[in-house]
Amino acid sequence: MKLSALLAAASLATLTSSPALLAAELGDPAAPLTIAEWVKGGPVNLADGKGKTIHVVEFWATWCPPCRTSIPHLTEMQKRFKDKGVVFIGITDEKASVVKPFVEKMGDKMDYVVAIDRDRKTSTGYMKAYGINGIPHAFIVDKDGKVAWQGHPMDGLDRAIEEILAGKYDLKKAKLRASAQQKLEAFMEIAADDSQKEKADQLAKELEVLDKEVGGLMDGQPFNADEIRKQAKFGDAMNSLAEAIFTGESAAKVDELTKKAEAVAPPGVNVADYRQMMLGQVAFQGYVRALAEGDEAKAAELAKELTDAKFKNPQLLNQFAWAILTDDNIKKRDIPLATQLAKAAVDASGAKDANILDTYARALFDGGKTEEAIAQQKKAISLADPGEMKEQMEKTLKEYEARPKAK
Repeated sequence: MKLSALLAAASLATLTSSPALLAAELGDPAAPLTIAEWVKGGPVNLADGKGKTIHVVEFWATWCPPCRTSIPHLTEMQKRFKDKGVVFIGITDEKASVVKPFVEKMGDKMDYVVAIDRDRKTSTGYMKAYGINGIPHAFIVDKDGKVAWQGHPMDGLDRAIEEILAGKYDLKKAKLRASAQQKLEAFMEIAADDSQKEKADQLAKELEVLDKEVGGLMDGQPFNADEIRKQAKFGDAMNSLAEAIFTGESAAKVDELTKKAEAVAPPGVNVADYRQMMLGQVAFQGYVRALAEGDEAKAAELAKELTDAKFKNPQLLNQFAWAILTDDNIKKRDIPLATQLAKAAVDASGAKDANILDTYARALFDGGKTEEAIAQQKKAISLADPGEMKEQMEKTLKEYEARPKAK
């Protein structure tokens, strides 16, 4: 995985490890899966696959942007390795009422087993045992039922599977890499802290040696302490900006922190866009909360804020619209607002995203505009890849077409 991607993930979900406290290491027997509900596929019993199946146990959540980014990659790998006896299982500890609509919406873009953890027991046996606090994170359980690899699902997972299948996987080297990764994460934690420069410099020297010894700590590029320091400073600046926005700091404070983040931003990164996305999320959360509390005036105020902001991110707009249309926590559905947000998502995406068009069609249908909904649903189907998602869209189209026409 690119350094920038690694640090971006770390800024959203802190990756920390404490070697002295680890309860497990690579090569140890894998913990059993303790599942409350199988949402898609399954059930899967690791013991039943011993001697014949390789399992990939991945921890994720619907609210986690890096997790959503990795989902299509996991789907591609499941298809690629399915006939070779590899089974992917995505595990979250969220409520079924949150997970099921998300998985249904993803359709064949999330084409592997999905399950809900029971009282975080599975997470304890993997994430906690290996000292991992950040998601997404994956573990490979080999045919002997032992954990052979663990890491970010977009950072060497496919290569590790290929080596295990070919009988060329070096567990000793993998253990050394895991130890090096812990040092890398420790370095990242203090890289932006000038008061710990001496400790960071010592870790940097050790990591330079380990980088060569394990054949590269980061996929595709050499370890560069100065570059990591720059990225860490930017990550800290963005975290401060996010905290200010989500805790309701003054506009002046948010502006101040935005300028600080912009001053250390890597080339090509638009801090203003990220700021707008975070402000949008805060406004939408406030909108949902106002509805739940029966404060219609506040909800109307925030609805206007959402539509006036003119967000540029089509996925964010689509997420808001879909939630208004389907989320069980939203009891009073503002169909005109959902339609406006969905249309903005269509425009922002150039009307080239099947999922977004599907949402827009749903908003039109729920608003009584059946003919327009049918037209948009047909466009969505024409853009959808063959598979479960397209089949669901075709089923939805039939439901729209079955509505009696207004006289």
